[in-house]
Amino acid sequence: MPVSNELFDVIRVMTRKEKSFFRRYFRLHSAGRDGSVMRLFEKLAEYSAANDNYEEDIIKLSVDEPTLRHFAVTKNNLYNLILKSLTEYRRENSNENKVKDLLEQHDILFSMSLLKQADGVLKKAKKIAAANDFFMEINAILNRERTLARYMLDAEGYSGVVERAHKEQTKNLERLKNLSEMNDLGSRITLLLQKYPTAKTRDEAGMKEMDDIFDNPLLSDESKMLSSITLKRFYNLNVVLNEWAGEYEASLKFAKKYADEVEKDVLLKKASLHEFIIGQYSVLTTSVRSGNMEIYETAYSKLADFHLRFQEATERDRLEASYILGLSVFSASADNYHPERGETMLIDADENIKKYERVLSIQQRIVWYFVIARFCFALANYVQAGKWLNRLIQLPNIDVSQDYQCYARIMNLVVAYESGNPDRIEHELRRAYYFLTKRNKVYKYEKIILEYIRQAFRVRSQREINEMLELMHRDLSAIFNDPFEKNAFDAFNVLPWLEGKIQMR
Repeated sequence: MPVSNELFDVIRVMTRKEKSFFRRYFRLHSAGRDGSVMRLFEKLAEYSAANDNYEEDIIKLSVDEPTLRHFAVTKNNLYNLILKSLTEYRRENSNENKVKDLLEQHDILFSMSLLKQADGVLKKAKKIAAANDFFMEINAILNRERTLARYMLDAEGYSGVVERAHKEQTKNLERLKNLSEMNDLGSRITLLLQKYPTAKTRDEAGMKEMDDIFDNPLLSDESKMLSSITLKRFYNLNVVLNEWAGEYEASLKFAKKYADEVEKDVLLKKASLHEFIIGQYSVLTTSVRSGNMEIYETAYSKLADFHLRFQEATERDRLEASYILGLSVFSASADNYHPERGETMLIDADENIKKYERVLSIQQRIVWYFVIARFCFALANYVQAGKWLNRLIQLPNIDVSQDYQCYARIMNLVVAYESGNPDRIEHELRRAYYFLTKRNKVYKYEKIILEYIRQAFRVRSQREINEMLELMHRDLSAIFNDPFEKNAFDAFNVLPWLEGKIQMR
């Protein structure tokens, strides 16, 4: 990518505070510069506020002759200065970096034999590290405390420091081990969520994996959490586990606890805005499951007002909050809760996906396309549903979210049927048949669909179609309460559509 585009993209996503910091940073580091760098920055900042795409010819028309004369050099200088200022800005606003800087200052002072000053700096580092559960840094600080004591204290004093440091280090390592164990559980749960995106296992093997995690004693005893980090992990993991178990009220309770802890930590700069967004999304999904829409509305407002409340949020944070809110709105609207919200969001959905693509993984894009398609399908807006389904299906070389890909093809079959176009119907039948037969595992829901796809190739009359739809409804209804098939019906329940067609006969 040309430096011009990179420069424009960086300035476009800089927050107001980051731009203000750059101006101060430039003044401190601008000795000997002619001002062309700052003039170009101001022009690009003004231009990026009104434009999403970079047109260099327009920028060149608006800059003065000295800037234009060395335009390429000025751009490179500005780009490098911006990156340096952003690095410094993040260092100043990161507690972790503050601790690292203080440790470096300690080492410098110690090497100069300024031991009292080194001790004072180390105390500051320890206070910040302890408040933020920086276990690795705490371990390094305790090692330095021992060394300092050896040079500053007599034998008795040194002995006391050694004993205290050993106790603190042992306790710190226990907390670190506790965090490591919770992180391992979190990774195993994340892996299961990737296998079963709607949080319902499809087979006995998946159920055994879930049971192994359920039975871990760490997840049943809050008192075993040795730090604020592991406590938040405990709440968050229990949200998922209780949802898997169908205990939606309990899941909501843990979601609220997690979101509340994160919100407090965000204000103390101990948690990221990403954690805040995930916490509120957890409340949104669990409140819908448990039918507590009052709590849903509170979380909805917090995400809807995210950009107003957190002025310092990065472009990525803002896009993530908007994306997460959109997922919830489209899902709730598909179930007829405030469908007008979904209709309003649908107007800007095409424009928004262009922004989201910069930060979304393939898996997140699949889910985004699917929830919009499901919402459009619920409105019987089959043209729009087909548009979003085909975007999902046409993603190249994807091997993630196989369940959503499967349900998208099944939904697209129905969309094709509603179009009344025989060629399109046959095309989607073949496409769905090919995908389903290539899956590693085909479960009951998909097996029934696959069987009727095979029959559909031989159907010639409307009477035969009606009979096939009625039989499909019968077979799918028979597995509706099968716990292993909840995943499929949660994602795309085709029964209401089938019932509508049968009643119209």
